[in-house]
Amino acid sequence: MDDALETPQIKVNWKINLFVIWLSQFLAMVGFGCCMPFIPLLLKENLHIDDPNLRGIYTSIYYLAAMLSLCVATVVWGILADRFGRKLMLLRASYAAALFYPLLAFAPNFWVLAAIRFVCSFFSGTVNPAQTLLIATSPSEKHGFVLGVLSTAVSSGNMLGYILGGVLVDRFGYTNAFLTCGAIYLASGMLVHIFAKDDFSVALAKKQRTKSPYKLKDVATPAVIWLMVMFLLVGVSTRLIQPYLALLVERVHAERAAFFTGIVSSASSVGGFFSGLCLGWLCDRFAPRKLLLPLLIIGGVFTAGMAYSPNITMLVVTKFVAAFAGGGIKPVLQLMLTKITRPELRGTYFGWSGSLNTAGGIVCSFLGATVIWLSDVRGVYIAAALILFIMIPLMIPTVRAMKKEFVVDPDATAKELKK
Repeated sequence: MDDALETPQIKVNWKINLFVIWLSQFLAMVGFGCCMPFIPLLLKENLHIDDPNLRGIYTSIYYLAAMLSLCVATVVWGILADRFGRKLMLLRASYAAALFYPLLAFAPNFWVLAAIRFVCSFFSGTVNPAQTLLIATSPSEKHGFVLGVLSTAVSSGNMLGYILGGVLVDRFGYTNAFLTCGAIYLASGMLVHIFAKDDFSVALAKKQRTKSPYKLKDVATPAVIWLMVMFLLVGVSTRLIQPYLALLVERVHAERAAFFTGIVSSASSVGGFFSGLCLGWLCDRFAPRKLLLPLLIIGGVFTAGMAYSPNITMLVVTKFVAAFAGGGIKPVLQLMLTKITRPELRGTYFGWSGSLNTAGGIVCSFLGATVIWLSDVRGVYIAAALILFIMIPLMIPTVRAMKKEFVVDPDATAKELKK
């Protein structure tokens, strides 16, 4: 009986799984991109909140509701993924998004809008469980590749979604854009439901927990803690600017702000797409920590450049380069995390990292509202760049701690161990 528990009952072809999950996340991000960048404009058009500064405050509150919910939920779902399987968590997120995102279009006032977003964030969020499922079902020497390829799904899906959303909002209004979002998420979930595989064994996971219970001090090591600080800071920097892109576009180019928000957002997605291709290849050939420093420098410089963009063309260029660098920071940190953690607990660790990254969104909800009230939307982008620069000296204690805590994956190849 024990031997049966030790052997996964489902054989997973990691290449097929990668293709299926890539396609599902591409669709999910198309759906997400159809509505999320346009919230500041929805507040103006549908809910008649005209004052730009007030809209900035409401946008921050809306974003805070999502981040508070997601911060708690990511830890919960990460732990449950290690208990009941990773595919189940991805299905939960996909179907919940299909249900709740369309409801945002029918909110009669801002507070109902924020409440729906809170509930939606708790049950949705597909990227983290998709990453966990791919890491769990792929060879260790391919982890950089699969995370890089998956990030191209996020970027290219967002790119198409932003363009599609801009067209839908411009031509057909916000309600149609949000309904389209829900339909696409439903298709994404069905794709995973039918074709994605998980070799997870609930019985084996329970046996391992009983046989070798883990204490907090054993899993929250110094290297893990330093990496979690880095996840928090990159979450603050990345999420600080996300809600305000439409306001920056409106400041740089006031006419047809929704349409040009889609264009600038798509430039970001193109940068993220090429980032995933390049960094996925590089991370399987070089130690991820060696890639982090140039990414932080380039990301900081060009994020600051966005603040000083005099026109749409310059904003598109700086957004593209900032997204190219910024799109690689979190995957690199995740790969660094896999080097010092046990495979059977990666759902939990990825839950922690996702939660801390989301907690950065909570911090930036207050920070963004304060900065935009005291200065203007350009100040938010300067603050985001400074946070990336702060992460550079923090690499020193992080890398030192990692070298002491390297964990040998039993499936690692000789080439992998040399990195």
